[in-house]
Amino acid sequence: MRSIEAVIFDVSGVLLDDLYAVWKADSEAYEAFGFGKTESIEEFRMKFKLPIHEYHRSMGVPGEIMPKIEAEYRRAYRKYDHTIRIFPEVKDVLQKLRANRIKLAIASNIPSDFLREHLQRFGIDRFFQAVTGQYDCREQKPSPEPILVTLRKLNAEPNFSAYVGDMGEDIIAGKEAGVITIAICRERGYQPCWKLRRQKPNFIISSLSDLIPIVLDKQPRRS
Repeated sequence: MRSIEAVIFDVSGVLLDDLYAVWKADSEAYEAFGFGKTESIEEFRMKFKLPIHEYHRSMGVPGEIMPKIEAEYRRAYRKYDHTIRIFPEVKDVLQKLRANRIKLAIASNIPSDFLREHLQRFGIDRFFQAVTGQYDCREQKPSPEPILVTLRKLNAEPNFSAYVGDMGEDIIAGKEAGVITIAICRERGYQPCWKLRRQKPNFIISSLSDLIPIVLDKQPRRS
């Protein structure tokens, strides 16, 4: 029996290159309420964290303003979602995994309506047997709840499942859920690689194509 029977993916920075859209929408939302904006994508990558309310708190946003910030973010995000791209290797990797009867799913902090729109827009919704977005569970990563909810949808065991993410919080959530953790370090990811390495994931990859030998158990080398 192969060691990995299900793979759950984060979306932002893993399947989709949406960093620019999120940074611009975030900056506009903050600026609209007088909190200033992050001047560059690199600054945003250094400051951004999960869950979202903790990020807002770290940026000095009072609790009563957070819903207004989120509403403005959603409005601004629509202006930039045309800039979102799918990473070039994604469809090929998903096709190979499904051809080998690997269960595939999504566990993301993206608002659920945006998430489903993106999956349909890029023609990859058909690959996934379960999709869990921000509104589909009570807690966000780094809580393990999104991953645990998704495992139940798949009827999958944690020991035989993997989670792929591009943030330290993804790795924390995966470890707490008891799954194999795979960190992807991309130039267009949401955190620099050192933040991912600090969480000691089971594997570190630089392209989703590197996932194939890990999942299909061709003697991968652990990080």
